[in-house]
Amino acid sequence: MRNKGRIMRLVAVGTATILWATASPGDVHAKKPSGNGATSWSGAMAISGINQPDPTRGSQLNDVAVNASGLTIAAWDQFTYATGGPYTIGAAVQSGGRWGAPFTISGAVGFSLTPRVAVGADGTMAVSWTFQDPAIPNQQSVQVAVKPSSSAKWTTTTLASFTTGGVSITRPTPVAIDAGGNVTAAWNVWDGTRNVVQAATLPKGASSWSTVAQLSGTGTDALYLSLAVNAQGDAAVAFTLSPYSSYTSGTWAEYVFRSGPGGRWTSPVRVSETISSSVGYVTSPQVALDASGLATVIYMGYGLEAARQLQSGWTIGATVIPAPMFGASFLSPDLGLDAGGNAVVAVAIFDPTIGVDRSSVWVTRGTPAGVWTTARRITDPTVPVDAYATRVAVSPDGTLAMVGWIDHYHGTVQVSRLANGSWGSADTIGRGTAWSSSQEILGLDAASSTLARAIWKNAKTGTQTMAADYRP
Repeated sequence: MRNKGRIMRLVAVGTATILWATASPGDVHAKKPSGNGATSWSGAMAISGINQPDPTRGSQLNDVAVNASGLTIAAWDQFTYATGGPYTIGAAVQSGGRWGAPFTISGAVGFSLTPRVAVGADGTMAVSWTFQDPAIPNQQSVQVAVKPSSSAKWTTTTLASFTTGGVSITRPTPVAIDAGGNVTAAWNVWDGTRNVVQAATLPKGASSWSTVAQLSGTGTDALYLSLAVNAQGDAAVAFTLSPYSSYTSGTWAEYVFRSGPGGRWTSPVRVSETISSSVGYVTSPQVALDASGLATVIYMGYGLEAARQLQSGWTIGATVIPAPMFGASFLSPDLGLDAGGNAVVAVAIFDPTIGVDRSSVWVTRGTPAGVWTTARRITDPTVPVDAYATRVAVSPDGTLAMVGWIDHYHGTVQVSRLANGSWGSADTIGRGTAWSSSQEILGLDAASSTLARAIWKNAKTGTQTMAADYRP
């Protein structure tokens, strides 16, 4: 299941027991990259055209979502050499086991960036992006295209427009769809003095979005948000204070909640410790909801930390993946949660040690009670794996849990599956990734115990978006 500003499509089920058995501590080494996992993963195929012949350019971000029926929506950035653009959002839909022809879902002028996608159990789909109109300098707009399950038409709505200010940051708009087909979006705008987190909902069958709700508190300068919605329509947003304006107060993570698709958002609650700006920052929050509406929040603090919401309140934020070596850098943390509240957290950690200078994948798992396993490395440290773009996918019933990454050294896309409490050897599901490690992009989502999708950027033979299907 996805968080991360990632979509949670959960169903009410009991807590899974097989996948979440405690494994012994220490590294669990994935084997040397194998051939394509033919019994589980399909062969890789291109789902976009060659958007840019120069491999150092082209699509930079992507996202994918799949429902239990196999309906899949994928979207990606499309760049061009032309002065003034257009820089557009490409998309493709898989239905009935086949990918349709790629199409441009954004406008054909200006700059459309940072796509996010969602698909509901009823077949409703949504794609969001940030738009910059070259005719209106310094203005950005939050745009979402929605295709209801009963319609063949995509309808695009501008939810907010603002004049940019403060610091220059990437402002994605995470979207999510509950089982009833209600769409929720959350975003961040600059109001002239500070960054504000906002949200709105498009009810099933409605022709217009709800009134925009402000989620961050008065006087709070809030950045780096994440959205989760469960099957019942409960919604949660986690965000952190801006490190650029919190010199005296420090930074921390806050959480807001909405009960059901028509509920009111709560006031923000602090769910992490405060880190002084003289020491570091709390940043990169991810939130996920279980079927009961209880949340898990991860964030970067003293290592990768997590807090779990219980019926009695929040657990104290604790480091669940510490730095394994001096000077380590944490990259692309991700969180998955099943309907029972079992969590998987993964992150790529770069080791700057002389003679190493590469990144490995580290994983931990959490119970509904907020108890976490010892962090373990699932890439093999004895071979030169250089792993980036870590992604987690967990099915709603918890019977399928995967961690994926890009091995930049070998130019391969890798996925490891959790079985009987242990992470299996990595399947190579594709080849030909980005020009540089900083540009590696991977999307991964699981809809059931027998269905998952992965997409990634191939910039070795021209920039294309590739896809593979998991069906054991």
